[in-house]
Amino acid sequence: MKHIKLIFSTALLLLFALGGEAQTQQDSLTIAHAQWETDTLAHGAVCLSANLQLFDSPQQIAIIKYDARKYKTRIVQAPHIAMTSDLARKSGAEVAVNGGYFNVKTGLPSTFVQLEGKVYGETTQADAFRTTGAITTDHNRIEIHPFDSISAKKLKKRYKNILTAGPLLLKDGVRQMAPTFEANDNQAAKGGNSFSSDVPQGFYKRHPRAFIGITKDHQVMMVVVDGRFKGKAAGMSIDELSYLAQQLGMTDALNLDGGGSATLWNNHTGIINHPYDNKKFDHEGEREVVNAIVALPQ
Repeated sequence: MKHIKLIFSTALLLLFALGGEAQTQQDSLTIAHAQWETDTLAHGAVCLSANLQLFDSPQQIAIIKYDARKYKTRIVQAPHIAMTSDLARKSGAEVAVNGGYFNVKTGLPSTFVQLEGKVYGETTQADAFRTTGAITTDHNRIEIHPFDSISAKKLKKRYKNILTAGPLLLKDGVRQMAPTFEANDNQAAKGGNSFSSDVPQGFYKRHPRAFIGITKDHQVMMVVVDGRFKGKAAGMSIDELSYLAQQLGMTDALNLDGGGSATLWNNHTGIINHPYDNKKFDHEGEREVVNAIVALPQ
C-alpha cells in the first residue's frame, strides 16, 4: 500500500511539473472540432482564431497558415529593435510572427542568428539551455532542425540563413522534452535570463507563447497563444504547447520568444492576437523585438 501511495504521489508531482493539467482526449477533440474564425488573404494564406477551453482553462489561439511552395519565408533582423508589424511592412510581407530571444537592454539577439552568411547574434550562456532548435530559410525552403553543440557546426556550414530559438517542440512528429528544472534553476542562480521572465520554472508555467511549425503537406503555421489574461486567456506551458502543435498536424515545430513579444500579424487586418505588453486584452500591446519571421508571396 505504501508503494502505491508513493507511486501516486510521484505521478502527481510529475503532472504539476509538466504544466498543471494533463492533456486529455477531450482536449484533442476540442482542437479537432474547433470553430475557427477565418480570414483568407490575397495570396491564399489563411488566418484562424478561436477561444477554446483547453487544459481546463480558457485559451485564445491565433494561427496563420500558408503553403510554403507559394510563399517565400524570410528571417528579418531589425537594425536595433522594432515592432514585428513594422519589420513585416518594410520587408513587403503578407504575414509575420515575432522571432527569437534578445537582450532588451542592448537590443541584440541572445541566440545565434545568421542572415546571408553574416552573424548578427551568438547564443549567450544564459540562453543556451533553451536554445534547442533552429529555423533555416535558404533557397525559399523553410526547415526546422535540432540545435546543439554537435549540430550547430553542420548547420552553420550548410545554411546561410539561420535563427535559433527554443525549445524545439516537435521533430518528425515526436514531442521533444523541455529542458529540466535543474537547467532553469542553474541559469537563474547565475543571474541569467529566465524563460518568460519567470524564475525559475518558466517552462512549466503558462505564459503567452509564439511558435512556428510545418506539416507533411508543406503547410507552414505561425501560431500565437495569448496568456496572462485571467478568465480570457491562460496561456500555455511548453508541454501543453508541444501537444497543441502535434494536434494541429505539425511534424516539426519550434518555440519562439513569448511573453509580451508574442505577436502575429497580417497585412489585411494587422495584429490578430492580443499582445500582452500593454496588459490589455486588445490588439494594441505590441512590443519592440529584434527580429521576425515573415512570408511574402512568390
